[in-house]
Amino acid sequence: MVKESDPGDSSPRDFPQTTPRDLFPTSDIRFVMHSIGGLSTKVDALLKSVETHGDKIDDLRQKVSFVKGAVWVLGAVMAFVILAATWYFSGKLSITVLPA
Repeated sequence: MVKESDPGDSSPRDFPQTTPRDLFPTSDIRFVMHSIGGLSTKVDALLKSVETHGDKIDDLRQKVSFVKGAVWVLGAVMAFVILAATWYFSGKLSITVLPA
């Protein structure tokens, strides 16, 4: 039968007779170190990939700037051609070609 103890007595009378378990077994620590090594390798590969993406984005930005500049130049040329054609057909600009 179980003896009833005094409620004021909070310390145990008998202690277990087993050896304590390791808090972190060696195999777990090796596994964690191996996982960290794999992660660091993947992070290095990711950093190299990001650097190449930065170069690609810069190249694309330069191409877009070139196309924008070309559109402005072509717009200016077209405006000049339309202005010259308007003046020519309205009679304000007379271009004569002399026979050779």
